[in-house]
Amino acid sequence: MKRLCVAWIVSCILFVTANAQDVNDHPEIRAKEIAPYMLWVSLNQTSNLIFPYEIKSVDRGSSSILAQKAKGAENVLQVKAASANFSETNLSVITTDGRLYSFLLNYSEEPSVLNLRFYKVGDDGRSVLIKGTEHDKEFYKLTSSEVEENRNFLRKRVSEQMITLSLESIYMRENTMFFKLSIHNNSLITYTPDYIKFIVKDRKKAKKTAIQEKAMVPSFVSDHEGVTGNSAGIIVLAFPSFTIPKNQDLLIQIGEVNGGRLLFLKIRYKVLLKARPLID
Repeated sequence: MKRLCVAWIVSCILFVTANAQDVNDHPEIRAKEIAPYMLWVSLNQTSNLIFPYEIKSVDRGSSSILAQKAKGAENVLQVKAASANFSETNLSVITTDGRLYSFLLNYSEEPSVLNLRFYKVGDDGRSVLIKGTEHDKEFYKLTSSEVEENRNFLRKRVSEQMITLSLESIYMRENTMFFKLSIHNNSLITYTPDYIKFIVKDRKKAKKTAIQEKAMVPSFVSDHEGVTGNSAGIIVLAFPSFTIPKNQDLLIQIGEVNGGRLLFLKIRYKVLLKARPLID
């Protein structure tokens, strides 16, 4: 019996040591609990869960629950009970921004809350994303703010008359590309942008062949004002996702109000392919 006890203790020590070693081998990995939301559902009433982004997948813990995306809406999940007085179960929802929502479901004849909307602070705009329509203004504003705060990973720049135009990053969310531009004013004269153009243009002109170019129309441009002397400003533009052929360039052009400081930033096709997903 003593031998068995000693063997059991030794095995426990080896198990703990092995797990501790495994954690030390991967110090960059961390675990964080995702607390579930409590939700009461009824047999005769439908509960609506409204998410800030489109629903990617839904998993029910039990067949006692009925769940479906609302017809014509991309971010609304309708939930109700398939049978009365079911045992507590769970529901998992993943949205297109990569976020997981976890719910614990219980039965109630008359739930005190039928509709639940998840939103970001400051978001009080349209809550339902209708299938086939463009993103609403709040989507662009909130995402642009996140793009401004996220790290830069591109350093494409051009300078002219003490003004530097830089492409700092390209982020993706819901099939939309967000271009983060910075303007550095190294002079004492305020630089006020008059216009910003994105043009896809042939790199080389063949003999007797007209140059092909196409102007890109942004879905959204963040608010921007004049950049005062010795300071910098950020502008974010959103476009439906796109790529360009190898024989073309993306030309970013910005002009000054009542001034002559005009900048052209040439972007190769490879740069667009470096776009990164924007994750909360």
